[in-house]
Amino acid sequence: MLSFLNNIVVASIIKSAIAIVALLTAFAYMTLIERRVVAVIQGRLGPNRTGPFGLFQPVADAIKMAFKEQIVPTQAKKFIYLIAPIISVIVALSAFAVVPIGGSWDPAHPSIWDPVVGDINVGILWILSVSSLAVYGIVLGGWASGNRYSLLGSLRSAAQMVSYETSLGLALSGSLMWAGTLSMVGIVNQQLGQGIWFFMAQPLGFFIYLIAGTAEVNRAPFDLPEAEQELTAGYLTEYSGLRWSLYQMAEYINMITVSAVITTLYLGGWTLFGLERLFPGFSIIIFLVKVAVFLFLFIWLRATLPRIRYDRLMRLGWQGLLPLAVLNVVVTAVMIAFGLPWYVDFAISVVLIIAVLAIFRQQSILDGTRFFEPAPARRAEEKTILPTSVRLVKFEKPKAALAEAESVAAEAGASEAQDVVKA
Repeated sequence: MLSFLNNIVVASIIKSAIAIVALLTAFAYMTLIERRVVAVIQGRLGPNRTGPFGLFQPVADAIKMAFKEQIVPTQAKKFIYLIAPIISVIVALSAFAVVPIGGSWDPAHPSIWDPVVGDINVGILWILSVSSLAVYGIVLGGWASGNRYSLLGSLRSAAQMVSYETSLGLALSGSLMWAGTLSMVGIVNQQLGQGIWFFMAQPLGFFIYLIAGTAEVNRAPFDLPEAEQELTAGYLTEYSGLRWSLYQMAEYINMITVSAVITTLYLGGWTLFGLERLFPGFSIIIFLVKVAVFLFLFIWLRATLPRIRYDRLMRLGWQGLLPLAVLNVVVTAVMIAFGLPWYVDFAISVVLIIAVLAIFRQQSILDGTRFFEPAPARRAEEKTILPTSVRLVKFEKPKAALAEAESVAAEAGASEAQDVVKA
């Protein structure tokens, strides 16, 4: 009766539907979790009135968005204006299709119902190619809005994507060399077979991908396309209601995808030192916990770091991350070619990371962007370094006001002396 469930097409459709519902639910509650976590960091409470512990807040937000007025600007290119948010959501959902969220239900007998929508042999290429299309939804939305601020925000997003996409792809190349495959499931199996997580062999690639991935999804401190103090709201300026929420949905789903990719490529995916075999489905819990750690990191960065300046954003991508990513590829290729063990690559990467941090620290001191509090004994001798944009101005009181203040102080002192004599 249920023989049709053994059809790979039927299984793929059902798993796709489950994945889409799970991602949309995760998006809704990620907004609540982010607001609560940021509130705790900032000493506030956050939304906690709608339902127990505020758990119905995403439902209330969805209802509010559904009944909000859907405004279409008179100068907008209406068709493109309407489909741009849909493009962003479809691209975000499609990129997650090849991410394995758990091991086989029966390791000895893989089946079509294993927790991955599609295990293709070029899985990582699928993610890179599809996720790079996300910029089209943003650029088209900003251009079709008929607003110059929206257009500037969308152009920033395109420039940012070009700057960091190259570094991101090169950062992944090191792990792919160690794995010898482009399949996401194969990469996890290679980590199992080699007995290491690729983070241990590729710490430099890990950090480059983490930074570039944060910039890819336009998260703080790289959220220049929607810089409120400069562009009102960037490419989102002319969107409202459900169309606005579609862009937010795409951003959060992309954030989940980046976290899932970094978990799969660098932290062993669903594996955890053999604990994934405790019972069927436990590997999914392990994978979700790892992804949740990176999602918390994204929220923490947003609550902690200020938005960086646009020229510094571009400089970091082209002059900082790109040379490091190329150097990481060269070092890894030498390791693989000569058959050197992973810990040699680890040692070289750690040395490179320390050297880069030392160079950045020295450069920040020279540029006057590093602030520090000198020791009490040296505080009077040393001069605090200030940015070149800061100018200290000393205001002096007018002579008349100064004389009046001195007379008032003298009268107050005389009255106190008389009180002491009387006492």
